[in-house]
Amino acid sequence: MKSPTRIRRAAGTLLFLAITAAAVSSCARQPREEKPVSMDQVRADLLTMAESRVFFGHHSVGNNILKGIRTLADRAGVPLRIEEVAIGHPAPQGPGLFHAKVGENLDPDAKIAGFAQALGDANEAPYDVATFKFCYVDLDEGSKERSPDKLFTRYSSEMSAIETAHPGVSILHATMPLMAEPPGRKTRLKRLLGLSTVTDAANLDRGEFNQRVRDRYAGDKLLDVARFEATRPDGTVAGFPVGGREVEMLVLDYTSDGGHLNALGQERVAADFIHSIAEALRHRGAVQSPALTTPSP
Repeated sequence: MKSPTRIRRAAGTLLFLAITAAAVSSCARQPREEKPVSMDQVRADLLTMAESRVFFGHHSVGNNILKGIRTLADRAGVPLRIEEVAIGHPAPQGPGLFHAKVGENLDPDAKIAGFAQALGDANEAPYDVATFKFCYVDLDEGSKERSPDKLFTRYSSEMSAIETAHPGVSILHATMPLMAEPPGRKTRLKRLLGLSTVTDAANLDRGEFNQRVRDRYAGDKLLDVARFEATRPDGTVAGFPVGGREVEMLVLDYTSDGGHLNALGQERVAADFIHSIAEALRHRGAVQSPALTTPSP
């Protein structure tokens, strides 16, 4: 016959598991009010971009964003020119969104160098606005740089030199993309118990780099890709607690593999991406801001 102490312990364990299961189930079921992408704003932003020259250096997540931009441009009925260019060759004539692969993944310094090469010789101004982004792997295992502090120190120094060499180009500084936490009840249970997941450490490093970018380039010089990826359709931000603060992560509904953007993620991130580009163009006075149409019902 079991002792009263063992019975109480077993009952306590069962009660804990029941409460935990209920909490996990409740978290999974809570609905959120989604805010749709404003196509009136998207149309105005695309019209601004369509009259300007923009360069975007990237890799695979950048391809996801470009796919989202194409989808939104088709839906908005704006004929935005999106064209891949060859680094080291003269930039094409006319307005458009020009893009190229810069450097290699896991080598962030090569990406900075590739961006500089894409802008050409000193004092050239081949574009109105130019930007490039790192990949989420550039502060992960296997990368040539694992320190957010060291990467930002080199990044800010090199980008200052690039800005000085190209005073006619408005350069936007992008935060680093994120990864989503693993899906499923196991992750939700770990969060309830205050445990970490396999993606937390690298997201923490990305978050430290990103905060330095935000602090240094706040305002019209910032292209906050990480915040776009972490913002849910209802406006809340996906994150996990560390030391009394929230560290951002990619919204799970925006990805199918934990890092790249699915159709929903492409649309949401692309809408924010083109708005930041358009705002930078308006700020520099390259083009006039098209008036927004009356919002659709």
